Amino acid sequence: MRNSKAREIILEELKGLTTHPRGDELYDIVRQKLPRISLSTVYRNLNVMRQNGLALELHCGDYNRYDANIMPHNHFLCRRCERVWDVEAGSLPEPASAGALSGFRLEGQYTVFHGLCADCAASTG
Repeated sequence: MRNSKAREIILEELKGLTTHPRGDELYDIVRQKLPRISLSTVYRNLNVMRQNGLALELHCGDYNRYDANIMPHNHFLCRRCERVWDVEAGSLPEPASAGALSGFRLEGQYTVFHGLCADCAASTG
């Protein structure tokens, strides 16, 4: 993977966030430092970073979110406000065991729990 100024800044900005941004959200942030960068450049670099193990791509329904924390951890996605949080490993049940994947080569695992966050649940009564 060839280093580029754009990739360095995209990764630096992603590492500074805990919000798990969509690519377009990260683009808006990166444009503050690189005003001439294109949205396709941001997505292309996110894809390269994902392929090289520098970022996670979280599939959240109709869109993807990105996380620079590549250590194994789970996430919670609120179906109403669409925010994503990291979830402590001990606070939720363990997902399916890797042993159940006979014949597959497991290269990683993440789980996205979904429902309503505390704020959205409180507003529904």
